[in-house]
Amino acid sequence: MVRRTLLCLLALILAAGLTRGAGAATPDEVMAQVQGVYDKAGAFKAYFRQESRLKAAPQAETAEGWMYFQKPSRMRWQYEAPPDQKKEIVADGRQVWMYMPQDSLVMVYKLDQVLRSDLVMRFFSGMGQFQKDFDIAFRRPPEQGSPDVIDLMPKNPQPELKRLTLTINPRTYQVEKLEFENALGEETRFSFSRVELNLHLEPGFFTFTPPPGVQVVKESPG
Repeated sequence: MVRRTLLCLLALILAAGLTRGAGAATPDEVMAQVQGVYDKAGAFKAYFRQESRLKAAPQAETAEGWMYFQKPSRMRWQYEAPPDQKKEIVADGRQVWMYMPQDSLVMVYKLDQVLRSDLVMRFFSGMGQFQKDFDIAFRRPPEQGSPDVIDLMPKNPQPELKRLTLTINPRTYQVEKLEFENALGEETRFSFSRVELNLHLEPGFFTFTPPPGVQVVKESPG
């Protein structure tokens, strides 16, 4: 769960806003604009709905809540539904905390334990380049009034990221949906709404202090 959630930030940083240059018609040109926005992205938040289809599971898992992101590698996910599975995932750029209040448990990971893909790590460190790292193509020809849907396929095999697909609002050019698939065929989809850009968030917002009485388990590298 932690890894699937954080992997989606590879594309979620794009939700900071997109502007298409005049006459831009190819997916590479659209993503060049995206790359420029990402390079200057500040803090933002969005309401998300997540749907995960795991290979061994009989049906999809769904969840929703609020997420916050600030470059580089700082994020906070507040899962609000389903109500019996509330949790928080917080990352400060070095560590990741996953707090499950119903279990009175906090799991602590090093960031590189969670983001094992070198491709994802480059994006979180600000070194990623869409054109260098992905083959980029429209999933279907763009149509006036319809969202743009762009597939990004890693040029180098990535077991945790086989395909990434972005659905972009043609008026605001913000990412409304994203989905990614790993080498096992497991898929995770996110949809986003109520995006707020250029937030001012205190540095302590991206740290986590376990409540009294909560068990803290630090995961060792595996």
